[in-house]
Amino acid sequence: MLEDVKNYFANFDGTTNICRTVALWVTIALVIAFITTKVYAAVLERKSKKYSVDDIARTNGIINGAWITVALIVAVAFIVTFSACYFVDVARGEDVLVLILFYPLSVLIVAVVASAITIFVKPIKLVKIICAAVCGAALIAVLVCMIVYYVFGDAGKALSNIGLYISAVIIAAGVAVFAIFADKNYKPFDTRAIAFAAVCVAMSFALSYVRIFKMPMGGSITFASMLPLMLFAFMFGTRKGVLVGAVYGVLQAVQDPWIIHPAQFALDYLVAFASIGLTGCIRGLGLFNGKMRTQFALGAVIACAFRFINHYFAGVFAFGEYGKGFASEYAMPLLANEYFYSFVYQCLYIIPELAIVIAVSMLVFASTTMRRQIDRYSEQNSARKPAETGGTTDNVKIPDDDAFVPQNQKEPVTGDVSETKSDVARN
Repeated sequence: MLEDVKNYFANFDGTTNICRTVALWVTIALVIAFITTKVYAAVLERKSKKYSVDDIARTNGIINGAWITVALIVAVAFIVTFSACYFVDVARGEDVLVLILFYPLSVLIVAVVASAITIFVKPIKLVKIICAAVCGAALIAVLVCMIVYYVFGDAGKALSNIGLYISAVIIAAGVAVFAIFADKNYKPFDTRAIAFAAVCVAMSFALSYVRIFKMPMGGSITFASMLPLMLFAFMFGTRKGVLVGAVYGVLQAVQDPWIIHPAQFALDYLVAFASIGLTGCIRGLGLFNGKMRTQFALGAVIACAFRFINHYFAGVFAFGEYGKGFASEYAMPLLANEYFYSFVYQCLYIIPELAIVIAVSMLVFASTTMRRQIDRYSEQNSARKPAETGGTTDNVKIPDDDAFVPQNQKEPVTGDVSETKSDVARN
């Protein structure tokens, strides 16, 4: 199993692998450059007496805006490049394009994107109803085509159809209930949420091409591809996060399809990536207020645990029979058990993927400006009081590295810091 894992640190076997290697090192270089600029800005903020607080705030805003622009440009470049590589590989016969799955999935993606743009331009109730109907019809068409492909096409045979259906229904219901329970914000998608969702999906989709390792039977360790979606769920709540994650799951099905059964599609793509939207659950429940890093890290662990459960049962009931081959190859009889085989297989890439996401997110949250921006645009703050999150003013630094800075506090602060905190709490 391990010798069949592909790495992309220096993989020049074919055009696509060359592009993946280049993309990996370009991403690493950009991350290093981002960290360097943020560290320099932080040092300048702490040490410089030449610049005022307003000057430093404007500089940080410019830096963040510039990096977001660069990230989007790189994301679009990655998506276009790897999409072209995919069709080139299909033309050469090095990859397979299953038309009965590709076309309906593509139509579903177009319907979702077009609906998002339409709602962004004209956010009225009638438009939302029409867009929901169109997307629902496209999803039904996808499921029908999958059933046809499963019954009459060249799809593989699942080990247990009943097991797939039961696990898919139970886990999907569990994710939906948990998402609703953990998010008390009933606000529907607005133009800002749609814009953030589009940016985060695009960046996650682009990063999913930046693979570090690829497992032989599907599944990859990427360069924190879940992070943008997790940040969206952290800012806008689990309800919106789960829906956006499901959309991303459809994109993953188009990008790297391993589909042999409709219920397996739900487990490995729709529900698995919808589970990423549960990252905001800790914050939505009001736990660890004022500790943004802790909220995000625990939410990420819960989200990945739900994703793991989806892939685990898909592995058990759809691909469990492959464990026998690995059991013979490695002389490990336990691998012949589909439950043990799926557990080992999913651990090999889900745990490293989670570790990378948490490590990179800690670097992101290390920036005070980034935390302020997340709080500024977050819908999760609507029910939170500034005093609950260690409120302070723009000109005061407090030890809490997750301090929330109210936007209405613009005047310079003098006097004792503790007095300032109490004034903010009273306000």
